[in-house]
Amino acid sequence: MKLSPLFAVLLSLAIAIVAPAASAQNAKIPQRADIEAKYKWRLDDIYPDTLAWEADFARLQTQMGEIAKFQGHLGESAETLYRCLSLRDSLSSLLDRLFVYAHMKKDEDTRIPEYQALADRVSTLSAHFGEKAAFIRPEIIAIPNQTLDNYLSSDKNLKLYGFYIDKIMRLKSHILSPKEEAILALSSIATRGPSNIFDMLDNADIEYPSIKDEKGREIKLTKERYYKILESTDRRVRRDASKAYNEAYLNYVNTLGATLSASVNSDWFYAQARGYETTLESDLDGDNIPSSVFENLITTVDASLPALHKWTALKKKHLKLEKIYPYDLNVPFAPEAKIEIPYDSAMAIIMKAVAPMGSQYLSDLQTGFGSGWVDVYETEGKQSGAYSWGAYSTHPYVLLNYVNSTENFFTVAHEMGHAMHSFYTHKGQPYIYEDYATFVAEVASTANEALLINYLLNSTTNKRQKLYLLNFYIEQIIGTFYTQVMFSEFEKTIHDIVEQGGALSAESMRKIYGDLYKKYWGPELAMEDWQNLGGLRIPHFYRSYYVFQYATSYAAAQALTRNILSGDLQARERYLELLACGGSDYPVELLKKAGVDMTQPEAVNATVKLFAGLVDQVEVLLREQK
Repeated sequence: MKLSPLFAVLLSLAIAIVAPAASAQNAKIPQRADIEAKYKWRLDDIYPDTLAWEADFARLQTQMGEIAKFQGHLGESAETLYRCLSLRDSLSSLLDRLFVYAHMKKDEDTRIPEYQALADRVSTLSAHFGEKAAFIRPEIIAIPNQTLDNYLSSDKNLKLYGFYIDKIMRLKSHILSPKEEAILALSSIATRGPSNIFDMLDNADIEYPSIKDEKGREIKLTKERYYKILESTDRRVRRDASKAYNEAYLNYVNTLGATLSASVNSDWFYAQARGYETTLESDLDGDNIPSSVFENLITTVDASLPALHKWTALKKKHLKLEKIYPYDLNVPFAPEAKIEIPYDSAMAIIMKAVAPMGSQYLSDLQTGFGSGWVDVYETEGKQSGAYSWGAYSTHPYVLLNYVNSTENFFTVAHEMGHAMHSFYTHKGQPYIYEDYATFVAEVASTANEALLINYLLNSTTNKRQKLYLLNFYIEQIIGTFYTQVMFSEFEKTIHDIVEQGGALSAESMRKIYGDLYKKYWGPELAMEDWQNLGGLRIPHFYRSYYVFQYATSYAAAQALTRNILSGDLQARERYLELLACGGSDYPVELLKKAGVDMTQPEAVNATVKLFAGLVDQVEVLLREQK
């Protein structure tokens, strides 16, 4: 078969690295000291050492008492109100810098007590700062509307805070007295406990066993290796890995159930304290997102599940299985065309894929790749997964645990999309609007992924390569769209139980999760008893109603990138403006300005149709290749 030039390179890379990758799995996980400096982020861009961090920590401890001098005086003048908000932002920015450094140092190796202590201390300081600044919103609310309007129109400095003040006034009925707000701020020290316990269990304490690979060699499981192993064409290996991985969590199942239950009860506590009917209403109201956006997403996806059931049936038929289990779902079609690509090559291809974003975007992305933004490889004790983070006063940072897999290839594009969003927001907005809403946050990341998959699909005419890429595209939609909606249904169900006076247990949540899994993947799917643990090991559930926004962001990103790929330069400019807007407007409004209205069903319906069409394409290709 003749390969396109791009895929000739990719497949030669894959062939070159298969043996080293296999042997690497047998070796010990590397230590941080073993990694070249160019593959590690530069946290000394934030602080050269912990002594410098300690100096700023002590400075903030002293200075944050200054904010109390404004208590009881915010209604006296526009200048007083501005000075208070300006001081609050200056101290908050310093706190962010301290917080980011401490937690990212901890994430380099979660076993090191020194950095665990730094992270805990700054988290406690953050809660105390929140307590001291808790009077601000209640005092702003107490200022008469006409007086506030006069302040904003007469003081050019205060105008900066116009949208911020409008948001506060919109939420007026849910903001409590200064004393009550201070109590809620202090309570976060206690209510962050479930998330912290889960994090330490999931990243520092849990031990995954070893299994035998296809050649009988011993492989020690890690989170990153596990998901790669599930693509194996050897079913015995897939099942052994899945059983061993899940049984590691079974050892802690009651603890996991207790921590998630405590987290859900904490969510409900805060919602009730602020006078909301549900946690969902509470979580969406701050960003002015109608609950109907969440409800319509669930309804629309539920109606589209036959296409997902068809995908399960296609996998079962192709693999010639009597029963198909969850550990069979990740086996790709055309595995010989699989892309296993080293990190340096991944960077080069991503740069080509995002070229439609324009020369400035490419230049800034190249700077990010080459300037200590990214921590690339998995090491012993390192925080699992991937994320983009940073403070307003720092450049963005990206944590990866890169292995030479297609998934990690796309993870690089995804997290660098977040990093570019933060980079442009920090350039384009003052501190008060530096934190863009979660509802918008996943647009930039999934837009990069959409550009990458389109670039790869357009670079080949080979049917086996196309089959593999279509398979990957489908799995991408399943992971970022359908799975997140399933997670959202699970989350809504367990919150409903608590909000209606019920109680949660590990057993009840496992049943809810297992039933939903079967509903989404359809009647062809079979499950063993140890396969319903997913709901107890998802870190995102410790941020209530976060995951549904992956799905809405994915739908929005698909709509926006379709316009950019069509050559519409105005669409590209609107998109880049979105990246620079931060939190300067409500997220639904920002997306409307960029060209997609998420209060309407079109974007979600288009993603559902895209998925169904891709499944049909795979079915045709499979039929042609018989």
